Amino acid sequence: MSVFCGYRLYLIFFWQWRKNPQFFYNKEKPLIIGHRGSPAYFTENTAPAFQKAIEQGVDGIELDVRLSKDKQIVVFHDKDLGRLSNRNEKIRDLSLSELQTIVLNKTRRQTEETHIPSLNDIVPFLGCIRVLNIEIKSDSFFQGHDIIRPLIQFLNKHQIDDKCIVSSFNPLILMKFRIKRPKTIIGFLYYRRKLFHGWSNMIWMLRVQPEALHIHYSLLNHWIVRWARNKGVKINSYTINKRDIYHKAQKQKVDGIFTDNIEYLK
Repeated sequence: MSVFCGYRLYLIFFWQWRKNPQFFYNKEKPLIIGHRGSPAYFTENTAPAFQKAIEQGVDGIELDVRLSKDKQIVVFHDKDLGRLSNRNEKIRDLSLSELQTIVLNKTRRQTEETHIPSLNDIVPFLGCIRVLNIEIKSDSFFQGHDIIRPLIQFLNKHQIDDKCIVSSFNPLILMKFRIKRPKTIIGFLYYRRKLFHGWSNMIWMLRVQPEALHIHYSLLNHWIVRWARNKGVKINSYTINKRDIYHKAQKQKVDGIFTDNIEYLK
């Protein structure tokens, strides 16, 4: 029993897991990553939103992915269309071709129509950014895993391991991804909607062995951030949309920042 306890203490306080290289970080200041593109100007997770973010000078873009009915990877955050269109179907119940005919709601600054892109539609932007964060969405702990195989095929085809982070709130998906494709840079999204969330997330991080911890800015003073730094994990914070919060995050030496309001931080 004492040996087992000693081993657990070793894992928690001393063990360092091997991490993939992450050359896209800037030692002098945090990366600015457009959260779903530039959603203050264009409908989130659309090609114009990503193009606008690039024009605003971001270091990278963040996007969300799900599978369509015909098992194509689409770029969309919600499980259904209700918030961003006048339709209510679930993404998984429509094919890619059906999804791409839907006109999405506009922002107040927007005049042109936008549509749901596939992940392949993002390829033209890859040469314009230092980092791409692909967040896998799942509606429950055991759902959403079928996206792993086509996403691995996408990464194998485009060879963007030097600039791509795959993240998720679902640690089981991240574990499977780590096993199936060890060279992928993993971003562990911190989940706090549970009792003793610090210890729960720490245990999952020990299992997933991520390169980065993605955590809300309100938790940057939490002990889990200090623990992760001691493990050599990069700290990326979301969603920082105000200058004062940005300056506080800079003082706390975060490595990357996800933002909706790019112009406020540049």
